[in-house]
Amino acid sequence: MSEMAAQRDGGAQVVPGFGATLAANGLKLLRGSTQTLQLNLGLLCNQACRHCHLSAGPQRQELMDRSTMDAVIQYQKRSKFPTVDITGGAPELNPDLPYLIRKMRPLCTDLLFRANLTALSEPGREHLLDLLIENRAAVFASFPSLNQSQADAQRGQGIFERSIAAFELLNRAGYGHEGSGLVLNLVSNPAGAFLPAGQSKTEDRFRRMLARKWGLSFNNLFVFANVPLGRFRDWLERSGNLDGYLAKLHGAFNPCALEGVMCRSLVSVNWRGYLYDCDFNLAAGLPLSGAPVHVSSLDGPPAQGSAVSVGDHCYACTAGSGFT
Repeated sequence: MSEMAAQRDGGAQVVPGFGATLAANGLKLLRGSTQTLQLNLGLLCNQACRHCHLSAGPQRQELMDRSTMDAVIQYQKRSKFPTVDITGGAPELNPDLPYLIRKMRPLCTDLLFRANLTALSEPGREHLLDLLIENRAAVFASFPSLNQSQADAQRGQGIFERSIAAFELLNRAGYGHEGSGLVLNLVSNPAGAFLPAGQSKTEDRFRRMLARKWGLSFNNLFVFANVPLGRFRDWLERSGNLDGYLAKLHGAFNPCALEGVMCRSLVSVNWRGYLYDCDFNLAAGLPLSGAPVHVSSLDGPPAQGSAVSVGDHCYACTAGSGFT
């Protein structure tokens, strides 16, 4: 993905390039102090969600191996990031996940684990829940909709019921209950080519409905716009919605959201150990500083004040209340 303005057939400009929009508002996107080391353990996933910016799925073979994990662990020792954020694909499907968590947990203050719920609860992975509890990992679970047909359309047939069952499992283990010390946050994305509803009202609705229908509880809900990359971008193009969706994101550009975008305080590492400003730039193939940099070659965090690579997908992180 280039920084140039998004183009369609015939060269017609749909929206200005993100960099041009920043310049028009007198803004620059520069790194602050990097607080979070995000680790993408690979693109293998038990689901093939329509909104996935990484096009993760059951057929993907990319997985972080143990030697790369060791390089990442050494990088964390050198850099001392307060927060380590584990994601995928479905990180549960990486066979070396327990090794990574046990080695990494003493090296950080906060450990975040991003789950799609169903992979965590599949037979043969019961030990992973015990591992997360033992290491006080905060779970961020994808839960796109309270409507079963919408959720299944986005994530796959039968996924909604399996997600509810996994949610129940987490609640029984103490996750999502105030005072337990086991944080369960939900992440919701719209099912189509439109922007999400307001976060506060959506969280209230999820809390009421989940408690009333299934007796479920969680700590926080985060509502984010879908990022026009990967499988979601492919769907937008096939359905003729790409131009309109980019225009909606551009129209909702909020200069105030720039301060809190994650690329200012996070560095993302792919399954091969290469660094990116964020998981979306990883998906877009935009490496940190514009050139491939491996964790083994850096002595510490990325430099404060360095420029963040941008593309039209960045509009998703600055639309409305933003994407942090």
